[in-house]
Amino acid sequence: MILSQGRVLQCIASSMQWRTVFIIFAFLMLMSFCFFTIANDRYMHHSRWYEHQAPCKTSERVMNEMVDLTFVVSKVLKEFNITHALCYGTLWGILRTGRILPWDNNVNFCLLKDELDRVPWSDLYRSMQSHNLEVYTDNRHGEIVINRGPAVAIISIFYKTYWNEVFLNGWEYRFLWFFSDEPTSFPARLLEAPLPELTFHGKGDLPIPHDDLEIQKYLYKDDWWLVRPPPGCENVQ
Repeated sequence: MILSQGRVLQCIASSMQWRTVFIIFAFLMLMSFCFFTIANDRYMHHSRWYEHQAPCKTSERVMNEMVDLTFVVSKVLKEFNITHALCYGTLWGILRTGRILPWDNNVNFCLLKDELDRVPWSDLYRSMQSHNLEVYTDNRHGEIVINRGPAVAIISIFYKTYWNEVFLNGWEYRFLWFFSDEPTSFPARLLEAPLPELTFHGKGDLPIPHDDLEIQKYLYKDDWWLVRPPPGCENVQ
């Protein structure tokens, strides 16, 4: 009986040791992941596009490809009745000159996740492929990245809260929001249908958010009122 009790105690002690080891290991893994996320956010992903060296003027060939891609992507989204709008740098361009900014190297759309969820992803994907578009999803940042030749379009997806406020949909923003200094958010109404439209490159109208530049005050909180080309390109028109 004493021997049996000793074995039981030994098993319990062994089990507790392994449990302790597992807890310590899990804690270290979590801390490592959190450290990587913070470092990546602050020193890699957190810097804005206009803080990096870039050509002051995109070539005419690439610019034309970007314009065509913008209309193609918008056409596909409209075919599925997905409400979307130009945003970020592309919105600045259409508001200021009706064109893409001279130094921009991609085009940007924003839309609500609710709009995207109404359509089977396989159908949307096949439609984009039928227009010779290369498509992949960036689940980390909540983006759909679309390529055709040298042109790139980025669709940023935002999810809506019960308080009609939206946040970026990527898992990094959903689950690690507490590591972010200022999570990107704005009122959902700015992207809700029906949206106004502006003429783009003199070739047709494309949707923009409500209240013109209001959304930019949330996307560029510290300097939304400034023209911010890449370093050394301040005099480019």
